[in-house]
Amino acid sequence: MDMGEAEVADFLDGPLHFCRKNGLDWLTLGRADLERLQLIGLRQRFEQCRESVPVLKRLADNQGIREISRLEDALPLLYTSQTYKSYPSALVDQHRFDQLTKWLDKLTMHDLSKVDVSGCQSIDSWMTTIKRETPLLMIHTSGTSGTMSFVPSTKREWEKFVEQFVLWLFGDPAELTLPLDVDCIYPYYRDGGWSHAAANDCLVKLVAGNEERFHAAYPGRLSSDLLLMGIRHQIATAKGEVSTFRLSPEVAARREEFEAQQRAMPDNARAFFETLCDELSGRRVFTQVTTSMLFKIAQEGLKGGKQGIFSPDSVIVSGGGAKGIALPPDWEETVKTFFGVREIAMFFGMSEMIALYRRCEHGHYHAPAWSIPYVLDIESGKPLPREGRQSGRFACYDLLIDSRWGGFISGDYVTMDWETSCACGRTGPHIVDGIRRVADVQKEGAGEDKISCALTPDAYEDALDFLNAAETLGG
Repeated sequence: MDMGEAEVADFLDGPLHFCRKNGLDWLTLGRADLERLQLIGLRQRFEQCRESVPVLKRLADNQGIREISRLEDALPLLYTSQTYKSYPSALVDQHRFDQLTKWLDKLTMHDLSKVDVSGCQSIDSWMTTIKRETPLLMIHTSGTSGTMSFVPSTKREWEKFVEQFVLWLFGDPAELTLPLDVDCIYPYYRDGGWSHAAANDCLVKLVAGNEERFHAAYPGRLSSDLLLMGIRHQIATAKGEVSTFRLSPEVAARREEFEAQQRAMPDNARAFFETLCDELSGRRVFTQVTTSMLFKIAQEGLKGGKQGIFSPDSVIVSGGGAKGIALPPDWEETVKTFFGVREIAMFFGMSEMIALYRRCEHGHYHAPAWSIPYVLDIESGKPLPREGRQSGRFACYDLLIDSRWGGFISGDYVTMDWETSCACGRTGPHIVDGIRRVADVQKEGAGEDKISCALTPDAYEDALDFLNAAETLGG
C-alpha cells in the first residue's frame, strides 16, 4: 500500500471519505500497512496539537518530546480520566463558568477566549452556549464520582462517530446514498450532554434525514445539572450525609419533576416502543437501546404474541450491560425474534473516544483502523508487548479526533490478541474474553481505580497543575 500525503489526509478526514475514495476494506488492511498509516497519522496529529493544545505542550515539553517516531512514543503523553475532571468543583457549584471555559480552553485547539458565558447560571446553559458559539459539541460523563468529566469534542468528530455506524452496519459505503432515510428510534432524551445524545444531530443528518424520522421518547434535553444533583444525592445518602445535602434554588425547583420523570422512565420507554412498533411495523429502523431495556421490551412483546416487528435489515445497537438483571443465555435470540432482526450490534467505546470497537459473531471486539490500541500492566502502568495475547489496562490513541489530543488511558481491563486472525475474517488487533473494569480485576476488587502513569508521573501531575493554575482560572 503506497501511502502518500493525499491518502493520509483522506484517512484522517474520516471513515466514509477514506473508504469511498480509496475503495478499501478498512477491516482487512494488513497490520504492517495499517501501522504505517497510523504512525503517519499519529505524527501529524502530534504536530497539529503540540503547539495548539496547551496541556499537551506542557506535558511534551516536560519530557522533551518533540516528535513521534514510533507508535509507542505517544504513551508518555496519554491522558487519564482525571484530565477531563481536574477542574475545581467550585467552578460548577458557584456558577463560575468563565473560569471553567478558561480551563476547557487548555484542552482544545479551538480558541474559546472570546466566548461570552457570563450569563450562564447552569451546566446546561454553559454547554449550550459553547455549542452555539463554537465548533465544539462538548459532552460530559455521568459523574458517578460526584464530578463530571467535560470532553471538548466537535460537531465534525461526532459526524465521524456516526459514519462508523454507516460503515459497520449499512453495507458497502460506495453504494449508499446519504442520508439513508432510515427511521431512528431513541428511547431517551432528544438532546443532552451524554455522548449518545450528542450524536443525535448527526444521526438525523446522516441516517434519518430529517427530524420527522428521528423518534425520541423525550423531545427536550436531559438536564446535566439535575443529573449531577441526582448522583451527588446518591453519594450523600450512601455516606449518611443527606441531611447536609444542599441544592441551588434553580435545581431545587425542578427536583421533583426530574425525579418523577426518572421513576416513570422504564414504563414510558416500554409504552414508547409499543407505539413505534405499531407505527413503524415492517420498516427498516435504526435504534440504540441498553441491553437491559432491550431484553425487557422483547420479553414482554413476545408474551403479548408479537414478533418480527421490523424489517430484517434493521439495525439494533446495544450495550451498557445488564444493569443488575440476570439475562438468560438466549437473551439475544429473544430480542432478535421479537424485533425481527438478523443481529444485535454490540460496541465497545467510551466518552473520551470517537472510534468504536465492534463485536463480531465470535464475541471479539475489533479495533477500527483509526484507533491505535495499547495494553498496560495494571500494577506498574508499563506497556505490554504488542504481540501475542496480552491482558491489562486498555489505552489508545484515537485518530478520528482532530480538535484535541486523542490519547487516553481507560479504566477497562482487556485481553488483546495482536496476531491471530479472527474466524470472522477481519484482520488486526482485537479484544477477546470480554471487557471488565480494572478495579474488579485487581486483588482488592473494590474502591477507586488508581491509574498508574508509570512512565510520566511527575510530568502528568505538573500538567494537571498547569491546567488548573489559579492565575489562569481567575483565582
